[in-house]
Amino acid sequence: MDNRALGRVLHDIADALEIKGENAFRVRSYRMSAESVESFGEGVADMVRRGDSLRAIPGVGEGIAAKIRELVASGTCAYHQELLSEVPRGVLDLLKVPGLGPKGVGLVWRDLGVRSPEDLEAAIADGRFRSLPGMKEKKEERIRKGLLARRAGKERST
Repeated sequence: MDNRALGRVLHDIADALEIKGENAFRVRSYRMSAESVESFGEGVADMVRRGDSLRAIPGVGEGIAAKIRELVASGTCAYHQELLSEVPRGVLDLLKVPGLGPKGVGLVWRDLGVRSPEDLEAAIADGRFRSLPGMKEKKEERIRKGLLARRAGKERST
């Protein structure tokens, strides 16, 4: 598992935590660790295999280091899998929609029951989206365009 793959899992954890509305400090800790792991000059998996301390990686504390060691040893992380079971994959797919970040995704998921890009399109079409705090006309239009571009990209690739 290379540094990018390890970082991607840490980013996924941060995204799921933020979507769930968890502690902002914890979310930021996972994001910082993910970025540090991805840009670290040495192979983190090699460090784990040698038994080196991961504390040399900026932002990586003992808890995150344990998750990285688990990932390298088994190819998976129980905490990551647990979060993925709590936050539906379709909800995580909403992060790929331009104009909608993790906080917005959490808001539409919790308040409107949106679980997929198709659900989001329906919420925009029937006016429920604008009932949310901070979801104004400009943001709605940007997200609508992002959904259209996403759909066009899928149609081209099939």
